[in-house]
Amino acid sequence: MLDLQKLETFRMVAVTSNFREAASQLGYTQPTVTFHIQSLERELGVRLLERQRFSKTIAITEIGRRILDYAERLLALAAEANAKAAAFKRSRSRTCAQ
Repeated sequence: MLDLQKLETFRMVAVTSNFREAASQLGYTQPTVTFHIQSLERELGVRLLERQRFSKTIAITEIGRRILDYAERLLALAAEANAKAAAFKRSRSRTCAQ
């Protein structure tokens, strides 16, 4: 089962092209970001990112671009579901307070 937290980490690394910046944006440590990416790659059985050690640049692979599209859609759906649940809770609490 895909983990939304790891997908968000992958999305942020893809957007920033930098593990350290992704970690900073997400409030994680760099090792946590590395763990999330490695874990996601292991789970999917594909390399999502190409890391260049000496230049410290990151390039998203072809399959990584495809997975990123799915990740963005899944994260958007999760945010929508959370928003619907929150709206429902608010409407229920107003009904119960009356």
